[in-house]
Amino acid sequence: MRPRRDVLARKDPTRPNRALQRGVPMNASATPRPHAAHRLLRAALLVGVLAALAACSSSPEVAGPRAHVTVKQPASSLPGPAYAWVDLPGQRRAESDPRVTDAAFRNSLRQALDTVMVEKGYRLADDPAAADIILAYRVGVQDVENAALVSRGGQNAATPLAAIECTGGSCSQIVTRDADGVPLMKLKTRETVEGGLLVEVLEPRSVRVLWSAYNRGTVKQGAVTEARLVDVARTTLAQLPGR
Repeated sequence: MRPRRDVLARKDPTRPNRALQRGVPMNASATPRPHAAHRLLRAALLVGVLAALAACSSSPEVAGPRAHVTVKQPASSLPGPAYAWVDLPGQRRAESDPRVTDAAFRNSLRQALDTVMVEKGYRLADDPAAADIILAYRVGVQDVENAALVSRGGQNAATPLAAIECTGGSCSQIVTRDADGVPLMKLKTRETVEGGLLVEVLEPRSVRVLWSAYNRGTVKQGAVTEARLVDVARTTLAQLPGR
């Protein structure tokens, strides 16, 4: 009978370490300092799967929200040229922000919308009860924190993907460390203000929506001027049928 082979035989200590041959840092799983770990976790919650996708992209930057207008209810024509305004109460937290509940701001925004309506051949009705159409709007703003991946891998990490070294299912897709314990990638956050403007055209008797558009995007820094509000109004009402 052949002697039984010990299935629990010890590993040959002279056998080379495969992990070292692959160049895997032995301290790749080192725990970041407490304050650094807190910042990374907070940024990770904001980025989510976007960070992993950005790592495979040609550019590591995560762009903030751009201005975009969506016509929710299109129309080829409207009943008549005379319109009247109706106030819509805010329903979301962004609509209760002091930056948009200010009476002076709301009056300036309505005047900007009036300017564009006149450009399209409409006029404000002398008697709201005799208006052909009713206009209503809702506006809101909120603070947004955007994150970008910044590579620190030098020449050996020319792309975001090269800076990520993942050897297991539980490894981080946001940060790793080199042999000296220095993070190869970090997240950089940038705060912006995102705004939204919804304009609806309603039928007076049935209050049925005839036309509506939603303008959503990043609010530029600086003073809110009449010219800027008119530009927002033109962008929002660009696809409103003219007279």
